[in-house]
Amino acid sequence: MNEPIALGFDIGGSKTKIGLVNRYGEVLAYNDFPTEVQAASLDSFVQKLFEEIQALLDLVDGKVIGIGATFLGWIDDARTGPFLCMNVPALHGINLRGLLDAEFHLPVVLIDDINAHTLAEYTYGSGQGYRRFMCLAMGTGLSAGVIIHGKPLQFTGGCAGDTGHVILRPGGPVCSAGCKGCAEALIGVAGIERQGLEKYGSYKPAYEIIKNAREGNDPIAIDIMRQIGLFTGELLASLSHIFLPERISLTGGIAKAGKVLLDATNEQFEQLVGDYHRLYSKFSGGYYSGVDIVSSKLEDRTGLIGAVVQLFNP
Repeated sequence: MNEPIALGFDIGGSKTKIGLVNRYGEVLAYNDFPTEVQAASLDSFVQKLFEEIQALLDLVDGKVIGIGATFLGWIDDARTGPFLCMNVPALHGINLRGLLDAEFHLPVVLIDDINAHTLAEYTYGSGQGYRRFMCLAMGTGLSAGVIIHGKPLQFTGGCAGDTGHVILRPGGPVCSAGCKGCAEALIGVAGIERQGLEKYGSYKPAYEIIKNAREGNDPIAIDIMRQIGLFTGELLASLSHIFLPERISLTGGIAKAGKVLLDATNEQFEQLVGDYHRLYSKFSGGYYSGVDIVSSKLEDRTGLIGAVVQLFNP
């Protein structure tokens, strides 16, 4: 590895993903470990993270230009760490940049997870060449990032707002932040596993349901992920009127369900707002050119790739 390399990591609700990335967005080495952290075990989590970082840095012969970090939560104005992290509350207020500076003595950039996913897809994946781009990150949590003319929207907590908490079913299941019937509660990992418990009659982990739906060998899993896709189309139909994207990309672990999820998402989106987008495209005089919904090209590593984009493109 003689080319310039950056190290990126993505602290998610289920896994922490870490990798070495080059300027072309290629992950040259990768590892992950469970994000198992409570307030009492925060020091152990940080120690584990630093050990994994050092193990990958030891593989590099050339120049490491810096460390890019991202996490699920809202970033503080000083960009030192998350000030609000509902799915992993033990990370509230941690000065992650300070800890990384002191340990590794490398340039550090911090970015919230949804903008990391969005920047990765915009720079290296399905968002290339689009003026108005939206990326929906689908995992333990759920949120959409938006880039307009090359710049991420960052008006709430370093991102485009808590878009995953749009209410789809008033009074429905409660998410970790206390919303009743929001998109995250219905579409995220908890929503998949809740449907699994109802339809299988016993617990199945979300990753197994997603895998079985993608492989097409489990009618119940296919039915569950089709319903997740219908909810997703409904969410995107509501968000699309606000941000008017020309392309929407689905990324994250849930998006690995593939065609069954994407087809149901497009079906519901078309039914609800297809005519709206065609009309605005026709009569906006070139301001807007319509929208399509696609699967991520970078699959479920967009967080760690997006974490380093600003190191290569300051």
